Amino acid sequence: MHHKKVSINIPVYQVENYLERAVDSALAQTLEEKEIILVDDGSLDASAQICDHYAQTYPELIQVIHKENEGLGMARNTGIRLATGEYIAFLDSDDAVEPEMYEEMYAKAIEDQCDIVMCDVKIIYVEEGRTSVVSSYPSQEVDLSDYIANGNNITYSVNKLFRRSIWEENQYEKMLFEDISLIPSLMTKYSAIGYVPKPFYCYYRRSDTLSTSMVGEMVDIVQALRNFIDHSDVAYRDEVIYCAAKQIYWNMTKSRELFQADFINLLKEYQKDFLLNPYIPQDKSVKKILDFLAKEVIPATIICVHIHRPVSQAYMDTIQKNFPKAKLIDANETYFAFEQLPENIQNAQLNGNWSYVEEYYALKILCEQGGIVLNPDMQANLNLQKLRLSHIFFGFEDAEALSTGCYGALKEHYVVQALLDTYRIDSIYNKAFLPLSERLRDFLILHFHLKTNGRKQLLKNEVQIHLPSVLAYDMKDGENCAKKWEIAVPDGYELVSDKVLKMWSDRIMENWNLYKQEREHSARAKGKVAPAKPAPPPSNQIIEKRIEEVKKKYETSTCWRLTKPLRMLANLWRRRKRRS
Repeated sequence: MHHKKVSINIPVYQVENYLERAVDSALAQTLEEKEIILVDDGSLDASAQICDHYAQTYPELIQVIHKENEGLGMARNTGIRLATGEYIAFLDSDDAVEPEMYEEMYAKAIEDQCDIVMCDVKIIYVEEGRTSVVSSYPSQEVDLSDYIANGNNITYSVNKLFRRSIWEENQYEKMLFEDISLIPSLMTKYSAIGYVPKPFYCYYRRSDTLSTSMVGEMVDIVQALRNFIDHSDVAYRDEVIYCAAKQIYWNMTKSRELFQADFINLLKEYQKDFLLNPYIPQDKSVKKILDFLAKEVIPATIICVHIHRPVSQAYMDTIQKNFPKAKLIDANETYFAFEQLPENIQNAQLNGNWSYVEEYYALKILCEQGGIVLNPDMQANLNLQKLRLSHIFFGFEDAEALSTGCYGALKEHYVVQALLDTYRIDSIYNKAFLPLSERLRDFLILHFHLKTNGRKQLLKNEVQIHLPSVLAYDMKDGENCAKKWEIAVPDGYELVSDKVLKMWSDRIMENWNLYKQEREHSARAKGKVAPAKPAPPPSNQIIEKRIEEVKKKYETSTCWRLTKPLRMLANLWRRRKRRS
């Protein structure tokens, strides 16, 4: 078999609008001895047919393989196994390459006997209509340690040419961010690195680009960075840690704030390496991540307690969708031995008071393991991840009552321990089987001076109390993390209790009255006095004209749109009050 100089590996998935551009740019390469491998990763659009057409048109140059969908990394592995080239290149199916790319990079590889050759990247912002060039390294002669620490595009697969023998010992993992997991560690192991300082690779950045559409998924980037640190050559440990630190900093502050807790845990795993690293203190931005090392975060554990009732499939689907990497504690009446339970819990269990027992079980598991208690009647979304940055949190259900459908804390938090103690003493709480919400409210009032006003509070810089819209009802304010779902609500509508409705409407009127008082006070301070005689009433024409001016000015404003739900709630409450 005659081996080609370069095998161009193109994974394909749902890119019918861009695939021809990518393949045509590969066909246009000035390098003669090449092969193109198209790996269709289970595309459901016309991509598979386009691949077949190219393979039939260029049978000597192009081969195609169709496989079930497994992700980008697995598709690249498939292409690697089929490759016969001396070197292997990767081209994303929605990008393109300049005609001279592989000829010049191959020439550089042969001249310097390189294991890996890289080039610069041209980023084309499609919607914005602009282009920028990202240089991989400041000089043509690459210092490997300096490149690992300070080079650009170190995590890219697509701007590099790899000796095929590299892939006999390495492969991509089945995960998102497979480049970050593998490529930087390869750069530390294969020191013969070449560089062609030309922007040969054209990366098209669009809102529907594969790399950006995955951002909303649960980030495998934490595991990818862990793999990078663990699998890199120990000779470049300091440089690797600094490179990882820059990735962590960018993701924590710019890209994936929802998952800050996961990045903090990653920092703690390698605390010694980050604190002793010589590069981080010299970087004013990156060294900020060291501040997070002292921060405790709630474990990624979801605690679901259900006694004598099934858990809905919708609940499990929610957990799988939003917390695929979380530990799920699925507890029922067999989780604790009956004889180890407090007497009043035993009595409640014998009497069939299951909700009372569930609350105790959830509280005890939370104390032992830490995490987030999520009642089977609550629906959680990805925003719940943000709450892990607190040491302990609760939320109002209405203006007075606290919700016990969703709350969280660190392992063995003293507040949770104190609440558990209330179940073991002889008190009215246990004699009357009072729910956790009442114990919690009274405890926080007594020890933390909680104000039962339905407002957000931070008690003694420790206990975070959230609005009802966060952990009870979906108020469409962008903060909701978990809501009740026992009542089916049609699309486009929202479920709001009478208590919550009254609370929010009262708050609107309260704020409006405060605004009027401040306005009147300001007018008096400036010496403005109301006229002795009122002005004559305006005519109907003047009134109508003024109404139109106000409508045109305010109904098109952002403020008017954002406050519309609150005005609707206030009007609804006024109508209900008049009817009653």
